[in-house]
Amino acid sequence: MSALDPFYAMLRGESDPFRKHPENLRELQLAAMKERFAERREQIRLLRRRAEDVGVNEVTRHEDMVPLLFAHQIYKSYPESFIDNGRWKHLSAWLQTLSSKRVAEVDLDGLDNVDAWMDRLRTAGHHVFSSSGTSGKCSFISQTQADLDNVTESCVKLGVYGNAMIRRDFGKRPAFLMMPPAGAHRHIEPVLNAAQRLGAETTLMFDEPVLASATISMGRMRRAIADGSAKPSEVAAFQEQAVARQRHTGKMIDRFLDKLTAQREVPVLVQGNWSLHWTLVERARQRGSADGICHPDTVITTGGGLKGTSAPADYREQIIRFYGIRAENVQNSYGMSEMIGTGPWSEVAQGYAICPWIVPFVLDKAGEQLLNPADGLGVVEGRFAFFDLLAEGYWGGFITGDKVVVDFSPAGNTDGLQGPLVRQVGRYADLEEGEDKLSCAGTMESYVRGMINV
Repeated sequence: MSALDPFYAMLRGESDPFRKHPENLRELQLAAMKERFAERREQIRLLRRRAEDVGVNEVTRHEDMVPLLFAHQIYKSYPESFIDNGRWKHLSAWLQTLSSKRVAEVDLDGLDNVDAWMDRLRTAGHHVFSSSGTSGKCSFISQTQADLDNVTESCVKLGVYGNAMIRRDFGKRPAFLMMPPAGAHRHIEPVLNAAQRLGAETTLMFDEPVLASATISMGRMRRAIADGSAKPSEVAAFQEQAVARQRHTGKMIDRFLDKLTAQREVPVLVQGNWSLHWTLVERARQRGSADGICHPDTVITTGGGLKGTSAPADYREQIIRFYGIRAENVQNSYGMSEMIGTGPWSEVAQGYAICPWIVPFVLDKAGEQLLNPADGLGVVEGRFAFFDLLAEGYWGGFITGDKVVVDFSPAGNTDGLQGPLVRQVGRYADLEEGEDKLSCAGTMESYVRGMINV
């Protein structure tokens, strides 16, 4: 029997994973981390090198895991020349240092861009996903089909157990998704699959796939404009493309709004992050639409921040009024693309739940010291890190850019939620104190450079 079996059972079973935990969950998590480390250190070169350097041969306590957590920047540590010059074998060699499955044998002849590289790997069973890459450089993580299936199942669990009305109307609500039909982002395919199980029919906001190559090109052009290296002709072409893109996006949003308002008489499910919900509000107001466009039992799912979108301080309240729903109709959640499963926000508990297969770590800002209370009790503030016990294609340990407050021993009415609650979330990069480079990031990147001979 594997130490991971209880966690797969919680993901795939019929019970509520946020409210029904084994009494010895902490011990089960530690045993599963020990098993994962023993397995992955033999498969992932970067992990093995790191473990050797810090002298960790076995995970017997939470502190052992801290130096083995990967800084989120490591997944974009490849030289940009690999993509610029079409060095796809080198890019695969870099990816191999971070992956548990063999990618080196995949035929990479005849590729002309990074999306073709990702497609070729997917065909061979390596479902690579990328970040948004707004800075002009995407992160890439290799996942298996099991990872994709687990993300889908976690989305269903969030829908069913994160909101009573979704659970009540399982499979009956029309679903309106503010997302494209395909793309490089991890959650596109799983969310589409989950929506087909949660909803009666599905309407998408966008009609074109999100391509990593287009995102990289856009980010680099913004960077070139900012540092003054862009040619006037390039700036003009970029601005012309931006206008055309904005015009097309406006048409897609209008079509989405028309279909959404046509369903005013029935409760629907509307999915999107906060920035997209706010974009919909602004577009509707430009068209002269009044608030209250949906049935009052409509549920919206959301998460994340504004992601650079400008909005007033009360944007959440305005979004709720726009749809014509109550605050409890909002299923807000906390998570990230590198994590299998996100935790729902509870107004009663005033916190985000954490999936039982996600082991939370609160670190100091430098990412070096574990701040979790030794007795498992108390409230701690610091940098959020985690270990995902269900990650298959990659190492599940991540250090994020989030500053959080985690309550490890919530008391009183917790809405039935068990385990630690995330009380507050912010991005270091958005706070006055700013973001510092994680102390381990430079060391880890030097490991990678040595492994790929760059």
